[in-house]
Amino acid sequence: MVESLAQMYITGIWLEAILYGTNCVLFCICIFILLNNREGASRKTLLFSSVIQFSLATAHVIISLLQLMTAFATSASAADKYFANPGGNKLYVAGFFVYVFNTFAQELLLIWRLYVIWGHNFKICIIPFIVWMIHCCIGSFAVSGFIPATATPLTRNVHSYGLAGWGLETGVNFLASGGIAYRLWNAGRHRTAVLTGRPKYKASFFIIIECGALITSCTVIMFALYAANRPEGLVGVGAATQITTITPLLIIVRVGFAMSKRRTVTTATSLSTFPNSLQVNVDRAMYTYDDCSLENASPRGGGKSKKEMDIVVAV
Repeated sequence: MVESLAQMYITGIWLEAILYGTNCVLFCICIFILLNNREGASRKTLLFSSVIQFSLATAHVIISLLQLMTAFATSASAADKYFANPGGNKLYVAGFFVYVFNTFAQELLLIWRLYVIWGHNFKICIIPFIVWMIHCCIGSFAVSGFIPATATPLTRNVHSYGLAGWGLETGVNFLASGGIAYRLWNAGRHRTAVLTGRPKYKASFFIIIECGALITSCTVIMFALYAANRPEGLVGVGAATQITTITPLLIIVRVGFAMSKRRTVTTATSLSTFPNSLQVNVDRAMYTYDDCSLENASPRGGGKSKKEMDIVVAV
């Protein structure tokens, strides 16, 4: 049995609602972590971006529910017609604009992370930033193509700009995530070589890879379906909006939990080593590398330098 377009949208919005519930949980944990972390000026940027993206995700869920109520106000056949002809539909256009703005915010945050982790070096961000600006223009043109009442998902301008926009989105995420992952891998490799402990940034490295793969996979799937003129490509926009919000929140939550666990283990080790001590003396040394300077870093996970803190907080 062939599923109708209206049934596809019901399934897509149902999946979006589930992902939004996940977003609510992650957002609450993220706010708790950021408000209790007093280290680094990056905290304010992450807090602001989290609120913005969660607000956009909430707005898209509301728009999707309004679309369902409007589409099924009369009959299922009318709902199929409603979703098949999005041209001039204010709710449809508004939902798409929320999606692209949320995508722009996620990409800009990713580029900012790249900038911070590479020691506030803007040169490393030039190419991703240029691609991001082009994506903003192309994505806005694609969504604007739905404003005329005669527009359809296969209208030439809409279709071509849409494919170009998703291609550019994949490029931005690949370049920025790859740059961040390489920096973390390189920093962890040098630190482990001297401190002979476990790689400090190994967990963050895998978190960036996993989250980057999540959003890139979602974009590639939508791109492939839309390129094949399949309606499922646009049906998944709601779920993609939530995944775009989940990705940066998940990074903050997982890194925050990792930092909390590390502090707990360090405290427990100190107490077990000096059970009857009234005073704890912490010895700090300095380790400097050509490409990764870690000041005031002790072999047992002592103080963090400004650069090291930027890496931890930005990720």
